[in-house]
Amino acid sequence: MGVMGMLHAGTLNSLKNVKVVAVTEPEKLVVKFIQTFLPNIKVYENYVEMLKKENLDFVYITTPVKSHVLIAEYCAKNNIPFFVEKPLSKTATECEELCKILNKNSITNMVGFNLRYSSTFTKAKELLDKKVIGDILNVKATAYRTLVLKEGTGWRFKKESSGGGVLIDIGIHVIDLLLLFFGKIKNVSTEKISFVIPEIDDSVTGLLRFENGLTCIFETSWNVKNYRLQETTLEINGTLGKIKVNEDYVKIQYFESDDESHEEILYRQSLYKGVHLDIGGSMYASEDADFINCLENGTQPGSNVINSIQVQSVIDSIYKSSKSNKQEGVIYIE
Repeated sequence: MGVMGMLHAGTLNSLKNVKVVAVTEPEKLVVKFIQTFLPNIKVYENYVEMLKKENLDFVYITTPVKSHVLIAEYCAKNNIPFFVEKPLSKTATECEELCKILNKNSITNMVGFNLRYSSTFTKAKELLDKKVIGDILNVKATAYRTLVLKEGTGWRFKKESSGGGVLIDIGIHVIDLLLLFFGKIKNVSTEKISFVIPEIDDSVTGLLRFENGLTCIFETSWNVKNYRLQETTLEINGTLGKIKVNEDYVKIQYFESDDESHEEILYRQSLYKGVHLDIGGSMYASEDADFINCLENGTQPGSNVINSIQVQSVIDSIYKSSKSNKQEGVIYIE
């Protein structure tokens, strides 16, 4: 199950008409915990056995990245709606078959880009759509977390299991938000990349160019100090003002003249609308509630697999640019 599996399970069990009835878990210690404290939940050693024996309405996939697509394909082929944690895959090309299946069989599916459900980023998107800062001129996007100042251990630090390092771990949230806010990215140039161990990047800096002509300076890093929690920031410059947004606040600067301006700061506490249960953050509760709502209504959430493959395509291009030392075009898998 992992940390994310337990978080989602707790949230889902609190929703009306939802009940977690079975899990797949290979770790004996975790299995013992589940059997002791959650005796009504059936535990299986592998997902195929579980999906064959249980009549499930949907599945949550919170395994290491290398098995995401394999399990998602099995669900899609068997008409089982699913939620899969980000990143969707190690590379976009891994998703080609899954994409073909879902284009034919439109079952409800979601990829876990929880910042789409942040009250601050939602408000920033609303302000941009209203053009409160005029036409967008340029953007700076960052994602930081103090995680690795020396070699790490576990599946996240093995490329064959994780797909990469900081870029595919937390930088991917920035890419998803940029695509949501500003549309498709046309090409990328990786200016700087460093590695904590071979093939596991701990810092990436680059330039992104959008199809609409917009440019964005992009940076993500584990190798920074004083970021105990992940901090994702967009700084957006417009003809009539500026917006700076992160998980905690939205700061709007309105230009009144060439020399004068005024600021407004909207903190997440003032934007909070309440959720049914807040375990790891209201974003997760809103995300799970939206998935269930889409499932009940037979619709697709915004962060479905087809859209999320675009995020992975940009990630692939950034890694490609870091190796070629030149600008690379983004090839999207439809």
